[in-house]
Amino acid sequence: MIFFVLVFYTASAVQPADTVSSDSTKAWTFKSLNMLAFNQIAFLNWASGGESSLSGKISTEYDLQYKKDRFTFDHNGKVAFGLVGYIDKRVEKTDDLFDLLWAISHKTAKNWHITGLLTFKSQFANGYKYPDDSTKISTFLAPGYINISVGLNFKPEEEFHVYMSPIAGKLTMVLDQNLANSGAYGVKKAVVDSSGNILAPGENILSELGVKLLTSYNKKVMKNIDLRSTLSLYNNYTDYVKSNRWNIDVDWDTRIVFTINKLFSSVLYFHLKYDDNTLISEYEVIDGVKTLVSQGPRLQLKESFGLSLSYKI
Repeated sequence: MIFFVLVFYTASAVQPADTVSSDSTKAWTFKSLNMLAFNQIAFLNWASGGESSLSGKISTEYDLQYKKDRFTFDHNGKVAFGLVGYIDKRVEKTDDLFDLLWAISHKTAKNWHITGLLTFKSQFANGYKYPDDSTKISTFLAPGYINISVGLNFKPEEEFHVYMSPIAGKLTMVLDQNLANSGAYGVKKAVVDSSGNILAPGENILSELGVKLLTSYNKKVMKNIDLRSTLSLYNNYTDYVKSNRWNIDVDWDTRIVFTINKLFSSVLYFHLKYDDNTLISEYEVIDGVKTLVSQGPRLQLKESFGLSLSYKI
């Protein structure tokens, strides 16, 4: 087995904007973490069994900030795509996302900012319920999420902030019509007759208005440990199904980089999600036939850990 991860880290640090008076270009800061990973495993006449595979993943995280006087502009993004191939059999997706954020803030008092926030999330490629690679369950902009909100941002220190918005709009896009017809990701599904003929197609957009809470912590907690954690909570108080109005969407991702020395580090990542509009199907084989036995919202979890070769600039 061969496992290899290459990490590039770049950073450009400047003085805080309130210490810069004449040269506005020094108000900009930029940081990024870029990773390229490969994993290969092979079996030949292995008595206990196994499946040969080759996998790879590329990802990047970046933060861009402009800060001057009481004004701050922030833009950050997370992009990742990974595949695993089982020799002469199939290729599966292991990771696929882009998550972008833009924020404009004005400082009104000590530690408090009025902030406008825009986020956009989706994926690049088709997703399937593996090992079944014939039934598509997601694709580009199906789903896609846009959040627009205005609120207060409490920032007691540079590494930590809590954003609260009582008026937060959320758009869920399902632009694949087959998925929209099935009512995927909360959109209204198609109206069909008793023969299954579509009388009215499923809707492609779900609009919501609710409360948003976003917290972020990004700090070197020890000399060789960098922690980044973001928790987003959203409650839709305009859900057309009144019993769902107290359901809370949860999106929590955390990345920890353990620096071993100048060349090696380890990266631990986990992502926890719960969305009442995302229905997870469970199947069982009954009398030799794959049968749907339940469908509903469930806790989603993704975790990865690996040894990395790192290069810092």
